[in-house]
Amino acid sequence: MLRSYNAIPNRVEEGSDLETSVKIVKVHTERTFAIARSSADTFERVIFEISVDGVTGRGEAAPTSHYDQDAEGVAAALEDVEVGDPWDIEGALARNSTMPPSALTALDNAMHDLAARRLGVPVYRLLGLARPEPVSAYTLGIADRETTVAYAKKLQAHRILKVKVGGWDDIETLRAVRESSEADLWVDANEAFSPEEAIEVVTELKGIGVGMIEQPVSASAGPESFQNLTEAAFPVPVIADESAITAGDVPELAGSVSGVNVKLAKCGGIRRALEMIHTARAYGMLVMLGCMVETSLGISAAAQISGLVDFVDLDGAMLLADDPYSGPLYENGLILLPDGPGLGVKPR
Repeated sequence: MLRSYNAIPNRVEEGSDLETSVKIVKVHTERTFAIARSSADTFERVIFEISVDGVTGRGEAAPTSHYDQDAEGVAAALEDVEVGDPWDIEGALARNSTMPPSALTALDNAMHDLAARRLGVPVYRLLGLARPEPVSAYTLGIADRETTVAYAKKLQAHRILKVKVGGWDDIETLRAVRESSEADLWVDANEAFSPEEAIEVVTELKGIGVGMIEQPVSASAGPESFQNLTEAAFPVPVIADESAITAGDVPELAGSVSGVNVKLAKCGGIRRALEMIHTARAYGMLVMLGCMVETSLGISAAAQISGLVDFVDLDGAMLLADDPYSGPLYENGLILLPDGPGLGVKPR
């Protein structure tokens, strides 16, 4: 059962009918979620709500210590948010630009949800987009070979599996998954390998037959660290994740990687994600749309723009044992967005 706490009511403008509130919720994955640098089964997420004339928009912040953010700090930032005109999303983002990116994401998504609900249309219509029906990868965290293969077999109806790796043992586990599953396989190393070792790694992965390789090297190694391994992996695309936070990071990566992973929680929400997507396209790059471990509220926000990308990895809510929101339907990786206005999400 989901437990929420630390609700923080806040009136943005004295005497106005615009109100906001903030709360932290704790959610749990069905299985311990392990990647190259960490593992966890409990995650704190921050929910921001903005209400005008009885209509409420909601957004989710998914802070992570990897980007020096935590739920308490994000909630405190959102408690002091300044909105002004609730239709002016860009203005609100500019007013609050010093907030942590995940807090900006919650503000951005909530304002899009509010505006679309007031207009009676889904957010994708507000953005001038067709209704997307993305097929998402389903992520297998790092575990022993027997456990991972058994779990992959249970997911045979999924078209795409993304396998986390952190060392050579995990690559052998991946090989065993390849032998037991007909799904397309993507690989995410979360910066696990040195630039020198990564060349051997991606060559091995190409031989196994993976369809995509994500962030094999540390972001601190710089964009140039991708060049040789991207050439070694060709034609398998290499996607930058931790190296690609905002649109400003994309130009330096152009020519060194095949594409970038856009995550709303990294860049600051829907509008900043669109900037990142369009920047990548201007450089002829592929685009992946990813997520943190998030509830259906955060996943629905990202899914609104999923029709614009090449790779979709929006399985955050699929991994949860206690998703506190309903709206999108998940059918073996297919995400079916609701027909209702806004993000189409409501508390359970």
